[in-house]
Amino acid sequence: MKQSIELKKYILIILALVILATLSKVMLLGTGNAHPTVREITLVCFLIIILSSSNKAYWYIGFPIIIVNALYTPIGLNFGEPTYQYISSVVATDAMESQEFFTQIPIKNYLFAIFIIVAFIYYRKMTIKNGIFFYKNRTLLVCLAIIALINQSPFKFFDNIYHSILNVKNEVNNLNEFTKKSEWGDSTLKVGTPQYDDYVLIIGESVRRDYMNAYGYPIKNTPFISKTNGVIVEGLTSGGTNTVASLRIMLTQSQKDEWLPNYGLNFVDLAKSAGYKVYWLSNQGFLGEFDTPITFIAKRSDIKKFNKMGAFNSKDTSDFSLVNVFQQVLDEKVNKKQKRLFVIHLYGSHPDACARIEDYKNNYRTKDNQFNNISCYVASIEKTDKILGLIYNSLKEQQKQTHRSFSMLYFADHGLSHSLIDDQIKLNLSHVSAKVLNIPLMMFNSDSNTKEYIKVHKSGKFFTTGLANWLNIRNNKIDPNYTLFSGNDNESILKSHFSKLRSGEDDDIPIDIRYK
Repeated sequence: MKQSIELKKYILIILALVILATLSKVMLLGTGNAHPTVREITLVCFLIIILSSSNKAYWYIGFPIIIVNALYTPIGLNFGEPTYQYISSVVATDAMESQEFFTQIPIKNYLFAIFIIVAFIYYRKMTIKNGIFFYKNRTLLVCLAIIALINQSPFKFFDNIYHSILNVKNEVNNLNEFTKKSEWGDSTLKVGTPQYDDYVLIIGESVRRDYMNAYGYPIKNTPFISKTNGVIVEGLTSGGTNTVASLRIMLTQSQKDEWLPNYGLNFVDLAKSAGYKVYWLSNQGFLGEFDTPITFIAKRSDIKKFNKMGAFNSKDTSDFSLVNVFQQVLDEKVNKKQKRLFVIHLYGSHPDACARIEDYKNNYRTKDNQFNNISCYVASIEKTDKILGLIYNSLKEQQKQTHRSFSMLYFADHGLSHSLIDDQIKLNLSHVSAKVLNIPLMMFNSDSNTKEYIKVHKSGKFFTTGLANWLNIRNNKIDPNYTLFSGNDNESILKSHFSKLRSGEDDDIPIDIRYK
């Protein structure tokens, strides 16, 4: 009888250890640590054991940690550790984008979060009920545990959150306190180079170029781009892996050896310093209480028009609505000598792609539901191509009526990567690969009479310099010889900054859905 009781006790001890080890590993996975080491798992086990030495410590210290960990786990399993990019994206995200963001997370991720809470509670009740105590000297072990866990998992997770939030807060404060005075100084327009009356910069959203027919994708989803005379560049890489991270680099000029934005040298102020009247038309969100990096740059424009997507009860708004807004401002009477820059910020192919085409026919539906999201993504690019065509036609029509020449440039902020979610292959920003950096760049001018394809590596870090020369602006802070459409590669700079991203050459290639 006594042996039976002892055997039962040993089994319960082993079960408690298994629960403890499993809980510790899932907690680490939930923080975004994809490959927790034995040491890290042991440290978390050690922490829980120490906390269990005191009922108050277990519930008043341990349980809040568990709750925070469980809340982040669905995100951490998909997107990794908390970083500046993700925290800044949360700040710049409206209610609808948040809803779409959570639909990208598999149901099993939420089950892991529930497991963490349940296992933590069950472990406590089980060990108390059966008299299982994995500790002896409480004070000594608590002190050793705290010392051992400084700058280690799981506190490293909270350290990442703290510094990410601190970085975002500092940047927001810098934006809000920034004076209205530009750092560009005086600018002039170049003499003797081709100049146009109207310049249109169209910023796409979440478009990777290898899903565009104009760059070789087998489905013909870019009829306007593919057929219209102009210049198509294959080789531009984004400034970051999401909208805020990318555009804050691409639309400002930073120091050559730094990968940080300089909002005093943003391209809107540069254009205005050269005499351009700048319009910013956006289908992205706008936050009024404080500026995100993108809205800060947009607010420097002379004319700003944002679709109402920042409110809590805001509805999805189609990019087609921007065409009408653009037509209205384009038709405004203006002095013939007045040069204008129109910035049009699309919602494009932002995840979830299927939500982007609710007002557009998907001609590429697949029989296999696994590829449904991919078909929506392909169709969303076709929708953007349609919008580019409408904007181009408006410019052409205006040229006939007013003889104003134009140059239209399109690029995207970043691409997306593939992930398997609830038996569907989706394009989003979980498990990011270097493929998300490969973005389109093209230019269509009123006097373009040929179709030109250029292969050259260009880094988004120097995009503002390229825009300055596209606008024919001369400024002491601008390299006059740099162009987006020819010249030397910037590949070495790209590789050094994004060296930690997996290549994606094996598991993140575009999927041909014609026979799916």
